[in-house]
Amino acid sequence: MKQDLFRYLPSEIFTDILLRLPLQTTATCKCVCKPWLDLIESDAFLESHFSKSAPVLAVSMPATDSNRFHIFKMEEDKHDLITKFDFPQASTIRGSANGLLLLKNPFIDHLYVCNPITREFVVLRGRLTCPRGDCYGFGVSRISGQHKVVYLNPEYGCHVYTLEKGALWRRVETPIPSFARCYGSTAAFVNGNLHWLVSDDCDYTAGSYICCFDVETESFSTIPLPFIKWGKLYALGDCLCFILDCYIRGGSFDPYVIWLFEGYKCWRNVHINMHVISLKVWAQHAADYLRPIKVYENGDMFMVWKEKRFIYYTNKSKTFRKVDLFSELQNDRYYINSILFTPSLLSLKRNLGMENVMSF
Repeated sequence: MKQDLFRYLPSEIFTDILLRLPLQTTATCKCVCKPWLDLIESDAFLESHFSKSAPVLAVSMPATDSNRFHIFKMEEDKHDLITKFDFPQASTIRGSANGLLLLKNPFIDHLYVCNPITREFVVLRGRLTCPRGDCYGFGVSRISGQHKVVYLNPEYGCHVYTLEKGALWRRVETPIPSFARCYGSTAAFVNGNLHWLVSDDCDYTAGSYICCFDVETESFSTIPLPFIKWGKLYALGDCLCFILDCYIRGGSFDPYVIWLFEGYKCWRNVHINMHVISLKVWAQHAADYLRPIKVYENGDMFMVWKEKRFIYYTNKSKTFRKVDLFSELQNDRYYINSILFTPSLLSLKRNLGMENVMSF
């Protein structure tokens, strides 16, 4: 007689087997039977799986009425495709947290939260998804573990949408720092905090600083910049980074400089424990939009140029090379959104209790 080996297998061994499977295989196992589904979507399994997951690269190619996604592994000098799919709405990536992506439709101004692994998404409807040019952020509170979408506007204040049953936009009554303009529509989420680059008036170099929002306590603080120059703010691994834009001076380009803020405590004085990475960039890249995605232990760096092409910087030889993940991106008609995130099997419906969850 055939025996059901899984029925008598100790649960800890069965869990260990599931944790060793490829990401997509584990997601497929949820469809085998209800006990497997309950195990994989349990809090303990999700936490263990997330802690063992390596960051992956999500790349989207927006179209008029849909969005093509590709998910890649991010190993040194190797970027294998994990999965690809079409998201049913036009959208651009505006943030990520715990394996979830925050997307915004540039045509009808809808916000979406989706899990590209479980293929679930939900529409965040409401008046706060309508204004153009406003700032949004997406993060997870450090203690309660709540997933929150944050809307920030100097005139209308700060509003929060917590991903839970019966979710609605609510106003945050905590006073926000005074600013006139927010640069960059996407917040950098680092160490449980969302960060926007803002200024006191419309002049970028006048009174610029970092506006910081604690997702747990829903309180604000400010962080000074290392330099009052043109630049951009990003999350790079576990660090907040400020990138100085390149300028032409006397026929030559300034170095491409990245300021990394290592550890939240040192941000009170940005000159403590701060590293500066200076890169001499190709002349054809220096004046254009160049954004780092991942820095490897050996100093190599994976970057995206002008939302068009991926570039790999080799620290040892100080050289750059193109990384052609998509042959069709050779055509200038295409542009991409990309973000590094850690994949998760978190279910919007079963784990977060959200309503009106749809599949794709």
